[in-house]
Amino acid sequence: MSGYKVGIIGTGFGARVHAPMMKVHDGFEVVALASVRGNTEAAKTLSGIHNVYTNWKKILDHESLDLLVVASAVFAHKEMVEEAYSRGIHVLCEKPMALTHNETTDMIEARDQAGKLGFINHEFRFLPARTEVKKMIEAGKLGNIMHIRYEYTHPAYQPLTSKKRGWLGQKEDGGGLLNALGSHMIDSLHWWTDSSFKALNAHLMTHIPEFKDENGKVEHRTADDAFHVIGTLKNNTTVTLDLVSAARKAQHGKRLEIYGDEGTLVMLDDAQLLFAKEDQAFEAIELNSLAVPETLPSAAAPYYNGLKPLLDALYETLESGDQHPYLASFENGQTTQKVLDAIRRSDREGRQVTL
Repeated sequence: MSGYKVGIIGTGFGARVHAPMMKVHDGFEVVALASVRGNTEAAKTLSGIHNVYTNWKKILDHESLDLLVVASAVFAHKEMVEEAYSRGIHVLCEKPMALTHNETTDMIEARDQAGKLGFINHEFRFLPARTEVKKMIEAGKLGNIMHIRYEYTHPAYQPLTSKKRGWLGQKEDGGGLLNALGSHMIDSLHWWTDSSFKALNAHLMTHIPEFKDENGKVEHRTADDAFHVIGTLKNNTTVTLDLVSAARKAQHGKRLEIYGDEGTLVMLDDAQLLFAKEDQAFEAIELNSLAVPETLPSAAAPYYNGLKPLLDALYETLESGDQHPYLASFENGQTTQKVLDAIRRSDREGRQVTL
């Protein structure tokens, strides 16, 4: 394997997860990180990479890169992606792709002008349970899919009430759980069904709107920490999406139910898959998980079963020039962004939005 030289912008998820994952993959060599907020020492410790820039543009000025991973705050994605393309560098961008649908259009134009590749880091597509859902739907095991119920309980009451959220709590910066987790849910729905939303009603909530620190300083949060969406896909499948994060406890963090006219599929916590053919009893579907390398830091280990096959697919794509069918393209990111924009519009205007 030839190692593609990689630069990573972002010293949060980029340092904790992207860098260690790429270090254990023979197809990639992380040559440098860039911090947006200047926390370089912490980034060095988390990532094991000691070449860390304090200005993200300098990583592009001083390093010869094949691939840039954009793992920064959402409001900065557009500028960073366009700058990478102006230097002739492939891009792997964290989700969601941008702040608005218009920004994604500019990013795609920049990619096309550069003649380079661009992908969205939807690593959850590659989890064994989710790939099996895709295969079963494609094989027609469920028949015609009538309804999908997708629920996510993220038990984050303690962190929401005990520490600052920073940009993650600010709507104007791209914060909120709709962007952070809803984008994954929407992308998977589109990918599984080979369809997309055509109409929806939505409501966004902020259950924990402020946090007061020990000095009495108040952080006011404008971004959502919960959402509820009722919609219809272009293939006429009806859908409900529901997420709450101000929960103390959850029996199942994630629960997916897919109802077809020939079978029912239930996925629990991305780890258990149950299938009932017609009116028969549910049976467990065997799933194969990858063995996590002992050298991988504990912060990155939970992402291995998704990111390892994603990196394999990315390497194969860079080598061949042919996009792996499971990778999320910029066009996929743009379609998801259109839905995110529609959800916010529906919440703001209190009505159904047609896409």
